[in-house]
Amino acid sequence: MADKKAEKVQDDDNITQIYDKIFKRILTLSSVAVIGFINGIFGRNFPKDSKLTYNWTESVKTNLERTIADTIITVNDTEKFHTEIQINNDNTIVLRVFDYGYQDALKYRKTENDRIILEFPQSKIIFLEHNANTPDEVVLELDFKNQGSFEYRVPAMKFLEHSIEDLNKQRLVILLPLYLLKLRREIEKEQSMKNALKLKSLINDGIIKSIEDNEKAGNITHEDTIVLIKLLERLYTHLYGKIKEFKQEGVKDIMTEKLIFDVDIIMHERDKAIHERDKLISDIDKLKHNAEKDKLEIAQNMINDGMTIEQIKKFTNLPLNKIKGLQKQI
Repeated sequence: MADKKAEKVQDDDNITQIYDKIFKRILTLSSVAVIGFINGIFGRNFPKDSKLTYNWTESVKTNLERTIADTIITVNDTEKFHTEIQINNDNTIVLRVFDYGYQDALKYRKTENDRIILEFPQSKIIFLEHNANTPDEVVLELDFKNQGSFEYRVPAMKFLEHSIEDLNKQRLVILLPLYLLKLRREIEKEQSMKNALKLKSLINDGIIKSIEDNEKAGNITHEDTIVLIKLLERLYTHLYGKIKEFKQEGVKDIMTEKLIFDVDIIMHERDKAIHERDKLISDIDKLKHNAEKDKLEIAQNMINDGMTIEQIKKFTNLPLNKIKGLQKQI
């Protein structure tokens, strides 16, 4: 019994780490994509060219195993933001958010006269799945006894309450790979061809199309698009990769074909860059050759006018052997 319980905890940890790793990768996309995300999730309006600084934090479990580094992002060296994802309704997440914020605040603490100031980042929790008990905010009450109590409140977003259109309007395009969870419960109940077609439409007409539209709009880069589709494919494999009906319908082929197409584009761009580099080198060589030819003509004229080799070398910066070679031709 104890072994089964330990195995389940380990499985839960593995599942959590999959989403956590995907989310951490999402937060390291281009600055224009991440700025858009911060603006959307925290209701801000930072310019696209704002400066981002990553403050990586990590904690150590009782068995000395390090947890995945958490990400706190500073914008324009002034404001800090911390977003945490949660797959279920575990309200202990507020402890983790507080701990990460405290560790960061402690690291960058300020001292003024007789007091130490700890500045916590602005935080938000994204519940990837939710139910009727999922809160709109999580609360940690800090009880200081005779000094009173303080409520540390972290607002929450119920991810799947929002449509793909909502996410686009809120500039949360980088979260789109995680939208594969939309049909998870439905597919768990019925692994049918009907649901395979529904998932195929969600991926092709919903997620991938929105990612491409955001690239065209300049909200993300082409490199971001490639990464997001790779993450989409990875999460699909984790959630639905073993379902026979989905393999028959070729659901994964949509992502694979898109990635292959992108590889073709990358190869074309690489070949184009190599060609342009070679052409530039050739042009530089021609310029050097023409410049030397002009110098030789000038040197020849100077020899004809009776100037010394030292004077010609100083003026043209030609090697002595080339100047002497011109003299021999006279």
